[in-house]
Amino acid sequence: MPLFRVSLTLAGSLPAWRHALLILAIPLAALPMSRTHAQEREEEGGDDWQVMIGAGAMYVHDYEGSNDHEVRPFPFISVAYRDLAYVRGPEIGINILRLKPSDDLQIKAGPIARYRRDRPEDRNSDLRGLGDVDLAIELGGALAVEYRQAFFRASLVKDVAGGHDGLVGEGEAGIRFDLADRLSASASASASWADGDYMSTYFSVTPAQSVASGLPVFDAGSGIKDVGAGLSLNYQLGSRWMLTAVGGYSRLLGDAADAPLVTERGSPDQWQGGLFLAYRF
Repeated sequence: MPLFRVSLTLAGSLPAWRHALLILAIPLAALPMSRTHAQEREEEGGDDWQVMIGAGAMYVHDYEGSNDHEVRPFPFISVAYRDLAYVRGPEIGINILRLKPSDDLQIKAGPIARYRRDRPEDRNSDLRGLGDVDLAIELGGALAVEYRQAFFRASLVKDVAGGHDGLVGEGEAGIRFDLADRLSASASASASWADGDYMSTYFSVTPAQSVASGLPVFDAGSGIKDVGAGLSLNYQLGSRWMLTAVGGYSRLLGDAADAPLVTERGSPDQWQGGLFLAYRF
């Protein structure tokens, strides 16, 4: 489901906006806290801290593989210190490696930590009999490459909290471009891979779960989990206010698409979109 990518959120298992921020990852990465605004601050002699807060609404699916969608309100907080550390959405990162071979090229790499929300059985009637999945805390590393307006990012993380106990790898590439004086956009494509522990947690059906849920037994293995595309439109309302619309689509693949939870009660096609207003300090 990592159709989008990056950026402190507030914790707790019940608020629906946590899920929205996890889904939002790529378009939010292209917002004012991106390389463009960092460069502007450097040129203007601004301070080392970059802070953005906002609020809006997201149209999201209820769980990975679900065909049930809701419009949900959510807040957004993004904090970055120079080009070294950031807290954006469900992810915290430190760029230990920072290379700038030329004015057009930047390479960053370092450790990251993020969470993946829990999936209680009583969240949706389609999950009945499948048991609860706990909150996952994922630790790992990320590599980011930016060349002019193009960007690429890859990450590999492992759950250490007992949510899914698996490995998840993600890759994303995209480009930012200006459409008008105050209007900019970002388009990207992404893909994710998951190991057997992750896939089994979210898509397998054990014999006991089969009896309780009515779904057939299914053993999900590792592989490419999904591919997707995203688009964001950013309109600068003033020097600090920005209105942003985001949207995207991802398609579950392999065992994730073939899982009974998806084929019989959900859908491999995952759509999401949102609109929010943000203020940059």
